[in-house]
Amino acid sequence: MTSLYWDSDYTSSGYTQTGITIDWPDKVIFVPRSELTLVQNSPTFIYELDLDFFRRELRALEDDYEGMPFPRTHKHNTQSSVSGITLARVIEIVNDYTVTFEDGQYAVNLIGANSNVADRVNVNQVSVRPSNSAGLIVAGSGLDSSQDSLLTQIHQSQFNKRQWNKVNNTITIYDADGTTPLYVFDTNSDLSEITPQ
Repeated sequence: MTSLYWDSDYTSSGYTQTGITIDWPDKVIFVPRSELTLVQNSPTFIYELDLDFFRRELRALEDDYEGMPFPRTHKHNTQSSVSGITLARVIEIVNDYTVTFEDGQYAVNLIGANSNVADRVNVNQVSVRPSNSAGLIVAGSGLDSSQDSLLTQIHQSQFNKRQWNKVNNTITIYDADGTTPLYVFDTNSDLSEITPQ
């Protein structure tokens, strides 16, 4: 009987890797296709990766004797409930680790959490599709100061309906006094087309 084994960069024919692995010195997390859930096989192959499962596998590898000397692979914020609404967990790959999916012509949907996994992928033929969703965006994130100021004023006006007025397709946003126009914009336009008064 011939045994199949992996040792010193030798892989016998017929060997199939199972389980998520980490190349610790190079900081590469490898996800074989066998760890993904097949959800569609025609016309193209589509798999899912449950990110909660993924992060638990990474923690288990970090606890092994090989992984203990190395920096952690990710940060995790669990689900939390606020006023009856459950906010999704967040998983962030950190410390310069990257993720490589087993090469092939298929897609992977990342499910069950918001994450930066798609941003940390080593590019090959696999299409990685995140499903991130933001319930609340912190003011100022990704905006220049003028856009941030505009959005802050629009947000404040929502708390007092007397501070804005809609006539046909034009919305006028007023200052706190309720009479001085600050911005006028067409409801069919984007933020870049808002006219300061």
